[in-house]
Amino acid sequence: MSLLSQEIIDRSIGMAFGTAVGDAMGIPFENLNPEQIVEIQMLSKKDETLFVNTAGRNPYIPKEWATGRWGDATQLSLAIMHAIAKYLNNTGKPNLSLIDSIVDEHVKEWWECRDGWGNGTRSAIERIAGGMYSYKTSGGSSTGNGVIMKLTPIAFFFHVCKHDVDNELVEAICQMTHMNSVTITTAFIYIYLCMFIFEYGLPSSREEKEVFLQHILQLSLKYENTYNLTIPKELLSIRIHRYLENIDDINDRILLDVSHGGTYFCVDTLSMVIGLLVTKPVSFATMEKAIGMGGDTNIVAAMIGALLGAAQGQKTIDPRHCEVVYRTDYVRRIGEEFGQTLTQYLNLPADSNSQVENFN
Repeated sequence: MSLLSQEIIDRSIGMAFGTAVGDAMGIPFENLNPEQIVEIQMLSKKDETLFVNTAGRNPYIPKEWATGRWGDATQLSLAIMHAIAKYLNNTGKPNLSLIDSIVDEHVKEWWECRDGWGNGTRSAIERIAGGMYSYKTSGGSSTGNGVIMKLTPIAFFFHVCKHDVDNELVEAICQMTHMNSVTITTAFIYIYLCMFIFEYGLPSSREEKEVFLQHILQLSLKYENTYNLTIPKELLSIRIHRYLENIDDINDRILLDVSHGGTYFCVDTLSMVIGLLVTKPVSFATMEKAIGMGGDTNIVAAMIGALLGAAQGQKTIDPRHCEVVYRTDYVRRIGEEFGQTLTQYLNLPADSNSQVENFN
């Protein structure tokens, strides 16, 4: 079913805020285990009800990092939203392709701030910024989650505009920073996972969860075969089988076991995201649960938040968090401009008698 103008804008803003809030909530707990996280949360409850202070807790983040500040997952997701909007509006450089627009925005963000960026992404964009490499040759062999963490806007663009997935574009986005086949495989699986959710909604009932997992299983088998993946730890299909076997009781132990703790490794990250989507009906509490599971907490929470906001709108992201998250006006502006550009591209009327409620 086609979305109305206000629905597209609302979900675009929700996607932007879901990414930013999940990212900022998770940064203080990155790479800790659940026991360590509980200890910090217990000590922090008196004074920090929305965002826990990051200073000195995350070894990858500067000590002066502001409470509520988001990192690379949000920075590059917003960059992609801005790149798509510029491309569709034909602003900036004339005749610029979408991938060129995306590359340009990555380079601008690299110059702006690369604190907390993964090594693979930082090094790749540095090579492009230095002018010695193109996006076709800049990527390294990293198997981190630096690609999948920022792809929700791409999937939303394909879905809303009713475009088939542009395989060349997805591969180019991957290869700009990550040339590894396992990273490209997870990127395609995640893109189609997003589009399934945007079409049918987040899974809630047992039947919906089983259909969702079976769909991902088939995607996994297809792309694992396409990119010749054979090493067990790289096979998402094995992880999905485990979830299907335990579909009536996907508890914390199974989540941690299947995802290997939801680490920075792209298959572990995606396994944790998928597992969280099929435990209980997805809500803001799912983002909070993602943080408590440990591993690459900010990336997992940002991806859950992006999916929640894009599927159900900005009302699903706690407005208290949205009001105080880092650069809240900027986050809203990028989300709103992205949504408005999509509606203009589709020639949708600005107003309708059937508009959804505006939660601004």
